[in-house]
Amino acid sequence: MASRKNQAKQVRLDARAAQIKAQAQREARTRNIVIAVFVVLIVGGSGALYFLNNPPSFLTGNNSSSTQAGAAYDVADEGHNHVPDGTKVAYKHLPPSSGDHYSSSLGPLPWNTYNSAVQPESFVHNLEHGGVVMVYKCSGTECDDMYKQAQDVFSKLPPKLEPVNPQGAQQIQEVKFLSTPYPNMSPKVALLAWDKEQDISSIDLATIQAFYTQYGDHGREDLP
Repeated sequence: MASRKNQAKQVRLDARAAQIKAQAQREARTRNIVIAVFVVLIVGGSGALYFLNNPPSFLTGNNSSSTQAGAAYDVADEGHNHVPDGTKVAYKHLPPSSGDHYSSSLGPLPWNTYNSAVQPESFVHNLEHGGVVMVYKCSGTECDDMYKQAQDVFSKLPPKLEPVNPQGAQQIQEVKFLSTPYPNMSPKVALLAWDKEQDISSIDLATIQAFYTQYGDHGREDLP
């Protein structure tokens, strides 16, 4: 009788041991799965972050010429004759950085920032005097914002000597910068000097200062 009781007890002990072993195996598998998931998330997340920060060239369209975007470039000279007020000049390059222009009260204009569009036949004469002209495309309230940005730029540029004719007349110093809305062009913002242009995506003070320093005072009437 005692032998049968001992056998039954052993069976229960063995069953309990098997349950504990099975439970431990399930917990180990669950733990391994959780660890594996975390590893995948960490490795995958790192890879995704790297991919976002370093996208392949076929997605971004990067090429060697993209580093040159926004650099100033030469524009073919279109002449420099004076034309009667009201004459519309058919400029080949828009916005124009040279060409025929007005020579009366319509040009050259006082150096300033203008919140309404200035005719190119007027500001081209400012370019001939060695000034820098900034033209920009805008619409709605954006025009007011860009006008205020242009005013801030104007206030931070140094004055330059204004050329005069005849030779020997006293020169005066002015901030030789003019800005105006100008819708008829591809770039958002363009910096102009005589036969020079630099296209930029926004009104950036440092870029404008560099262009003004390098290309200001290089109009036809500033050249020997």
